[in-house]
Amino acid sequence: MGMLRLKGPFGERFVEVIGGRMEIRGVEKLIEELGEIDARFGTTTQIFDASRVAGKLHLFHSARLALIAHSAGRNITNSLTIELLCWAAGTDQIDQALERVGVRKNTGSVALLVLGKNEEGVSGAIKEALENLKIKREDKVLGINPEKTSKLAEVFSISERELETSDIQKLVLERMALLATRH
Repeated sequence: MGMLRLKGPFGERFVEVIGGRMEIRGVEKLIEELGEIDARFGTTTQIFDASRVAGKLHLFHSARLALIAHSAGRNITNSLTIELLCWAAGTDQIDQALERVGVRKNTGSVALLVLGKNEEGVSGAIKEALENLKIKREDKVLGINPEKTSKLAEVFSISERELETSDIQKLVLERMALLATRH
């Protein structure tokens, strides 16, 4: 699953999600550097703790929901970057979203979501982020395994009973859908 073209009431956008490993020295500096890359490429980028992401679909879906909310004036925040974080976390509380899916100083595996109006901008932003931020691309960090499933269940308050009836990715997407019903 490479770059996706999203169409909706927000027009047309391109989105790509990649996984990787990096050493985070300072979260604020990292966010600042991503903002500078976005300014150069006309993109919107958010970085997540990959251990708290239920695969690429999780982030593609959060991008779509954030764009729909923004275009309909039902957004949680004026910042699309923060909006992406909130939708991925399934909460309209920014602090809680950061806690659930945001990166921390000790985060080793990351997921990068880049959103833009054209493929060239998205590709350029990803290439520059990989180089400038010293991210070693490794999409497998987005995969789901038993250890990650239990962490996701904890992060998204998913019960054992729910896990017996459905897979973790569907349950996380369901949590995001619940947020959509409130906005």
